[in-house]
Amino acid sequence: MTGTLLSVPATAASLVQAAPSFADPSGGNTGGSGQGSTPAASGSTATAAASGTRTAASPSSVVYLRYGSTGSYVKVAQQRLGGLAVDGIFGSLTLAKVKSFQRSKGLAADGVIGPLTWDALGGFPGSTTPPTDPTPTPTPTPSCTVQVLRYGSTGANVKIAQQRLGGLAVDGIFGADTRTRVKSFQGTKGLAVDGVIGPATWAALGGFPCGSGGGTDPTPTPPPPSTGTDKGVDAVVPIAKKYLGIPYVWGGSTPSEGFDCSGLTSYVYKQAGLYIPRTASQQQAYMKKTTNPQPGDLVFFGSPAYHVGIYVSPGMMIAAPVPGDVVKLQTIWTTPSNYGTLR
Repeated sequence: MTGTLLSVPATAASLVQAAPSFADPSGGNTGGSGQGSTPAASGSTATAAASGTRTAASPSSVVYLRYGSTGSYVKVAQQRLGGLAVDGIFGSLTLAKVKSFQRSKGLAADGVIGPLTWDALGGFPGSTTPPTDPTPTPTPTPSCTVQVLRYGSTGANVKIAQQRLGGLAVDGIFGADTRTRVKSFQGTKGLAVDGVIGPATWAALGGFPCGSGGGTDPTPTPPPPSTGTDKGVDAVVPIAKKYLGIPYVWGGSTPSEGFDCSGLTSYVYKQAGLYIPRTASQQQAYMKKTTNPQPGDLVFFGSPAYHVGIYVSPGMMIAAPVPGDVVKLQTIWTTPSNYGTLR
């Protein structure tokens, strides 16, 4: 061991998809992005040398596998580890098996298959002739960007996902039933059960359909109001109810990306044909104060406002409350600073 970083040729590394942007759910040594540290650290070489654990001759060039990786090399590793579905998807079950195997061999249990772990598994299968994969995961072309689908998404790619998931109405609308089906599918594949169709879930579904539009969604993501009369303040509450259940996302202002409190109110008002500013404090300053709120008016908390909701009835509002929660009908839990209206 010289301490020199091992090189990973582009031809070999390109065979393995990058991990998706979520953290290792099992507490491994990967970073917040799911990509891990440098190849030398990820492959357990540096850790093993420092701790005195077993070292062995390693290939001069290997493909590193970690949570979220997919493809032929993942299948080889799953076959050699044993006790796993050989599906070519490095999910949570494969991660747990790798860590258990590393501990049994006296390696650093980081859940990453690097040089030492490949050596313990019988050696890296080689970079000049990659293992044969009878059902390779389709790889996006350079001009194809994977579209992430989540609750509220619509369009052709949602229809494709619904067809592949099965048991769903293929209507192109990512609603509650589709989200439940996605979570169930992710659980069976050992993926993070977040209900979002990202790179790893697309791979498990047979690959992202680049030919269907290169990652663009031909159908605009918010559904328009159902009739031409659904305009004005009286239409605000019915429109807001369409988005119940969409996750809170700080800075979010569309159904496809999620909502924060003022992102929800500004978006719903726009769908009703009304303009209000983007933030809660701006909305509070823009709107006329009222002591007799009607459905569709806004409820403000703090002055300047730090939170806002849509008034529904006495004591009730629709709001995007806090991170980890969803848009919901809830009680007005404390005395508002004021109500705002455009009437």
